[in-house]
Amino acid sequence: MSRATSAGPTETHMMPPLEMPRDEMAFRRQYEAMLVAQTLTTVFRPGDRRWPNWRGYRLGEIVTGRVITEPGSDALGIAPKFTAARIPIEIVGITVLAPDALTTDDFAGSSPDVYDTASLRAHLVEIYGQPLSTFGDLVTRIQFSYVDPAVDPA
Repeated sequence: MSRATSAGPTETHMMPPLEMPRDEMAFRRQYEAMLVAQTLTTVFRPGDRRWPNWRGYRLGEIVTGRVITEPGSDALGIAPKFTAARIPIEIVGITVLAPDALTTDDFAGSSPDVYDTASLRAHLVEIYGQPLSTFGDLVTRIQFSYVDPAVDPA
């Protein structure tokens, strides 16, 4: 996921993808009600999203869930826009595997439109605009729980 920029009349340089805050996880607006109801507890991201990989997370890490109002584009260098909502979540499971290795149980807690390997592949292509082969034919299954913002973790 690189974006091309013109360096001159015949040169093109590849720019790295947008750097987004590492301590945040973005969600499409259509899933906002599930976040508020705290029923969404499993998401899938393309490639290996374990830290220190690109946009990776660590087990036990607390990050902020953000709801996208306008999707961005790494390819075009456009950052997404978000609602004011900030939802603290803790990463309680993170597994990298081939999509075909997923079982029915792996989709528990996911959004209703992602319920099997075929729907997952279609979902990720729709969001990221590229097939999973671009990401090494791997997905990261991320499980999380909701953190009460009134409770001090210290």
